[in-house]
Amino acid sequence: MSYSSRSIVGELAKNIDKKVLVRLVDGKTYIGKLISFDQNSLHIVLGNVESSDGGKYYRVIVNGSRISEIIIQEQPIFNAEEFASLLISKLGLRADVVKILSDTNSVIVYDRIRVSEAGVEGSGSLAQKIYEIYNEYIESKRKG
Repeated sequence: MSYSSRSIVGELAKNIDKKVLVRLVDGKTYIGKLISFDQNSLHIVLGNVESSDGGKYYRVIVNGSRISEIIIQEQPIFNAEEFASLLISKLGLRADVVKILSDTNSVIVYDRIRVSEAGVEGSGSLAQKIYEIYNEYIESKRKG
């Protein structure tokens, strides 16, 4: 897969569960939550969708070849780089044990705990501490 393909797939992956506007080549638009996509064909699935003709739908699957543009309407709350710095400072972790995966906007700690906008995946006392920091972080970001 080429670099440009990887970056498009990465951008889409970072915006799963975000509100997007999808404009088709015929001018029709759909606004909804990006649920999933196929990285080869760029077919996408939207949830809670409103179309430009006023229709409201639970799910819409859009053929990738019909998409003219995808406009992200909702900025992610979670910033992997910012959160990694916060973990390093609050927990006194070495920088080499905290990895930032910018293509998925996530952080990996000790190769066993994953943190993204979706939450904290992992177990143990360190995961619990990270979960507490994550909750404080997300709450402060929501307050603005």
